[in-house]
Amino acid sequence: MENKSISRCYLDGWKKCFVYKGNATRKEFWSFIFINILLTLLAGGLSYLWLTSFAGTGDGGMALVWIYYVYLPLRALVPLVLLLPVLSLGIRRMHDIGKSGWWFGGALLINLAVLPAIIIALYFLFPESTIDISGSGFVKGVSTIWNILSIGFPVWLCCKPTKIKDPTSSSDVMN
Repeated sequence: MENKSISRCYLDGWKKCFVYKGNATRKEFWSFIFINILLTLLAGGLSYLWLTSFAGTGDGGMALVWIYYVYLPLRALVPLVLLLPVLSLGIRRMHDIGKSGWWFGGALLINLAVLPAIIIALYFLFPESTIDISGSGFVKGVSTIWNILSIGFPVWLCCKPTKIKDPTSSSDVMN
């Protein structure tokens, strides 16, 4: 088995953005995820420091400017940019542990389509109910539970070891 560097694993994640067949090891998957998290945090942190360096001390207005012009665009654009690479990498990761790619793709589909549909249905089913679903409690509770289940299980699967089919034997070998 080839032992790739972390930077090679990260670059392969971008190069195989539209490749849904094959496998991705734990190292390839988590290298890509963690490096993108670090790059996003670094970009946000450095932009905040750069922008607030113009304000001097005690001026909270620059923090609001940073939120409006840096944080909110980063929060909206980073998931859109990373959607296809993470989806393909997650599907290949599921193949690597011997599962269908739908275990990962299905969780994404649930969060992008099913969860909003459930919340919209709740609004229409209980328009004048005594349950205040327009408030933060009920909808946030349903959303939080749904997100924990639909994200937690695929993340747990992505942590499982690679399942390699040894050509010399009929049994699966775990590494």
